[in-house]
Amino acid sequence: MDPVLSDSNDGILTFVHASDLHISKYVATGGLVHFQHFLRTAVPLVSPRLVVVTGDLTDGKDKQKLISQQQLEEWQAYKRALSQTDYVQRFNGTFYRDQRGNHDCFNVFSQASSENYFGMYSAVGDSSGYMLRIDEPFGTYSFVASDGCPRHGFARPLNFFGYLDARDMQLLESRLEEARGSSHVFMLNHYPVSTMVYGKYRKEFGELVRQVSVFLCGHLHELVGGIGAQLQAYKAREGYWELEIGDMKEHAVYRVYAVDHDIVSFVDVHLPLPQIPMPNPELLDVRVEAPVPHPPVVLVTNPKDARYLLPKHEPLERIRESTFIRMLVWTDQPVASVQVLIDGQVHPHPAVFRGTERQVGSSANETVKTPLWVAPWDPELYNDGTVHELQVVATDAAGKTTTSRTPFVIGQTLVPLQNDARGGWIMQQSFSSMFQTSACVSYILMTLCLLVVPRVYFATLPNFSSWLSERSVLHHKDMAYIRHLYTLCCNADSAVAKVKLGLAMLAARAKFLVWTQFTAQVYLASVPWLFWPGYFFAMGMCILPLFTGRLIPSARGSDAVGSVYAYGIYISHEWSPLLDSWTYALASIVSLAVLLVYLPVAVASPSMFYAPRAKRPWYRTVTVRVLVVLFVLVYLGAPTLMTAYTYGWVSIVFGYGRGWLFVVSCLALYVVDWRMPVSLSNTTVA
Repeated sequence: MDPVLSDSNDGILTFVHASDLHISKYVATGGLVHFQHFLRTAVPLVSPRLVVVTGDLTDGKDKQKLISQQQLEEWQAYKRALSQTDYVQRFNGTFYRDQRGNHDCFNVFSQASSENYFGMYSAVGDSSGYMLRIDEPFGTYSFVASDGCPRHGFARPLNFFGYLDARDMQLLESRLEEARGSSHVFMLNHYPVSTMVYGKYRKEFGELVRQVSVFLCGHLHELVGGIGAQLQAYKAREGYWELEIGDMKEHAVYRVYAVDHDIVSFVDVHLPLPQIPMPNPELLDVRVEAPVPHPPVVLVTNPKDARYLLPKHEPLERIRESTFIRMLVWTDQPVASVQVLIDGQVHPHPAVFRGTERQVGSSANETVKTPLWVAPWDPELYNDGTVHELQVVATDAAGKTTTSRTPFVIGQTLVPLQNDARGGWIMQQSFSSMFQTSACVSYILMTLCLLVVPRVYFATLPNFSSWLSERSVLHHKDMAYIRHLYTLCCNADSAVAKVKLGLAMLAARAKFLVWTQFTAQVYLASVPWLFWPGYFFAMGMCILPLFTGRLIPSARGSDAVGSVYAYGIYISHEWSPLLDSWTYALASIVSLAVLLVYLPVAVASPSMFYAPRAKRPWYRTVTVRVLVVLFVLVYLGAPTLMTAYTYGWVSIVFGYGRGWLFVVSCLALYVVDWRMPVSLSNTTVA
């Protein structure tokens, strides 16, 4: 018979998740001071069975935050903070687990490199991740951590996305196979699934992850403008929850999990600091000696929050069969009261304490707190298919109060999280497919529509000058028709007539723009000094590296040098399928496409499209020309200089898709916009 969620204090496993510490020798807020408060205040308060930290332990940047490099002092400060506790040794080394993030592998050639300080100063030491199996009398729980860092850790900015190649997937598959049969499997990675590229050994990632209950990650912090405030998503096809946590660096947040009779619940908690992020003028010399007062931490385990149900992994029928409301209340002072309300009404049965402190290791500190409070209830009273709210108000003897609200249903129906605008949409995406598809489609459209089709059409014309004259006449007629519609629209008596004429004018304008652009592209095909460089750059993006440089400056000799192609990075005789290369390619494609749209209409005479007149068309005004120059400087120039600053000036010399494109773009704009505008604007077509 399945265990019943009664007033018994057994069957509960607790663990804490934190991420993105970003301990920095230069940033005078957050970071190390937050982490030390976490170790001194949060961990002793909760006293869980396990603490996991999912990467970005250090910041790994220079004072200007431009160049990335592993800072030995940051790693020493991390290890020093841990050594002031017994967490690494607690429970025979199974209490505290960490892993690498992208900042921890900045400018690290390999896991065997001397710059891989993670191997020397972390708790785990193994850069490949870990497999931790916790056996309890009531079940087995496995924690599988995979290392999504590139095999060769490039200097930033080429190090935002992660991947697991076939060798990594083989290791992940073996660890998940070892975890088979567990009550729950928790997978950990620094990178969210949406920012990863997964290879294949024998099984696809989607098949492997079906046995995972919760995927824990960090990396994205909380993004900006609230779009990452709730980076969580239920992957219905595979049946697991992906839960990204905000950073410890600036937001001082940690997450407490409880598995109560195999039902998983969690709560996010912010460190109770006087200011977040907390000033840290002492930088790496800061030392927190004592815990700070902490409000009660309340986590309801039964009934479970209906937004986070796991129908494929949890015995949810136990909620319907339960006899007690169950909640964990951690306090640093004696509890004064725990009040329970359901749908705003005070629950008729008071909450009573059934907690325990269980000895796990040999020393006095090796205990796990289970501060369980229970209240009798009848779940059938709420088995009506609607969403109810359980409210718990906990107050300690010092007067600190925390209120917890839990929406619940009796059944297996997930209540929509409704967080698409706050991060849910981001977590559901596959940026690998998105960027690859966007780059490929953009490239094909640019090449065909702006270069190949106009060139083929130009080659088939028996008399280009005659065709150009005919097109010019048609464009003038179209423009005259648009002006006529505009006049009619202005003089129309009724609103209906104005709308109809306005729509007709928009359609005519769209037709005019499409045909004039096509005429300009065909005209570009007749200007060899502009067309063939554009064609060369477009064709070369498929086969030539966007740039070559010292991608890992700390590496020795030729190992430091790599080439960034659109579809990956080649370094040290290996391909790295890093998604960052596709973002570089997309930026180059967009830049070239904008230029291939602008230069044809700029080099062509305005009289091709408009009747001769004193006023120049809008696209030949100084304002537009300056905006195009700014686009090239900001979108191509600044990234090119940043690339040169980070990866060496050789990245410009061998920077076909960056440096070369920037230089050629500047030359083309200088000739077309600043050397020839007057003569071209007065040119007419015979």
